[in-house]
Amino acid sequence: MMKLKVDNLSQKYAVKLLGKSDVSSIYSLCSKNTLYYDFCPPFVTPESIKADMTALPPGKRREDKFYLGYFDNDNLIAVMDLILGYPDEDIAYIGFFMTDVSVQGKGVGSAIISEMSQFICSQGYSDIQLGWVKGNPQAEHFWHKNGFKETGKMYDMDDFTVVEAQKNIVIPVTEENISDAARIHSVSWQESHRSFCNEDFIQKHTVEHQKEYIRAKMKNGSKFYLLYDKEPVAVVSINEGLIEDLYVLPEHQNKGYGTQLLGYVIAKIQKLGLIPSLWILENNKGAERLYLRQGFVPTENRNHITGKLDEVEFRYEQ
Repeated sequence: MMKLKVDNLSQKYAVKLLGKSDVSSIYSLCSKNTLYYDFCPPFVTPESIKADMTALPPGKRREDKFYLGYFDNDNLIAVMDLILGYPDEDIAYIGFFMTDVSVQGKGVGSAIISEMSQFICSQGYSDIQLGWVKGNPQAEHFWHKNGFKETGKMYDMDDFTVVEAQKNIVIPVTEENISDAARIHSVSWQESHRSFCNEDFIQKHTVEHQKEYIRAKMKNGSKFYLLYDKEPVAVVSINEGLIEDLYVLPEHQNKGYGTQLLGYVIAKIQKLGLIPSLWILENNKGAERLYLRQGFVPTENRNHITGKLDEVEFRYEQ
């Protein structure tokens, strides 16, 4: 996976790596959250914070761990312990997350998790995992609200039980969810092609038609992925280094989902040692702007689709 740039974890707040010089600020934030420590003893101390800063799960290295502070101006409003590639390489793990009592109940924590989820996905991680202490109603409510679901696993500690939970951001398309992928593909394809295709041709691209299209491509080696934000909102496919079928539901466009899913498949392709590439219709200026912003550049390769319209190849060069 690529090196995480912590500045990109949030557009709303300044994010930086925390160190020993920040312990007093972290203690001030944590010590006011007494409910958390009622369920997860012992109570926080400066020494326990220093220990948490360096604690690693089995098999992880220091470069995989990011002990982060979120700042509103110069005020520390949240702390997050984020570990990449744990418990497997496609998962990011939140070992600890706490907001200052002054911002609780105002949507700040949810905004941080939402932004973090989008950015983590764009770096090639499909899932986020964490645990909360069984019986803590505040933690359970917060994580459920932010799309996390219990995996069914629990871990008994000395003084409490941890409930494991996970948020699936990107899911491979299978027969179980192919209808969701086909619906997104159908609706979005029709919308994007309506300006230059006749209506009879548009109407042929029904959900059932796109379902068979996806099945045929998967049989020939393409892998399709669905992006979720509580519900499926976007689809994409890759075949070796080729990116295709990137569609976002019209009502969810211009929210960053296309960029998020594009980043996800770029990271997957690069992990295979391949250079991502794609083709777009020369009249699709919206897609062209997106891909240019994300580091794609046009090559000399073109395909003639009709007598009046070409398809242009773009290649990733970042």
